[in-house]
Amino acid sequence: MFNFRGRTPEEATEIIIRDQIPRIKTLMNQKLLSVENIDVFCEKGVFDTEQSRRILEAGKEIGLRINFHGDELNDMKSAEVR
Repeated sequence: MFNFRGRTPEEATEIIIRDQIPRIKTLMNQKLLSVENIDVFCEKGVFDTEQSRRILEAGKEIGLRINFHGDELNDMKSAEVR
């Protein structure tokens, strides 16, 4: 697992999309990993709505179902993420 300490949310988003999701897909194709869902926490200080949308879209592209957490602590209008 990658350590995101010291990274901005945007840097973490890029690492997830560029490195982690493709690696997950490779491991799934090799039958070394079974993953059904991608989960994002859309909150202030974590991922904003645009970053959350990009991460979820990348997960959908490899066939994952979406789990989404937003507006649990702050009103960010995250229900509008599509």
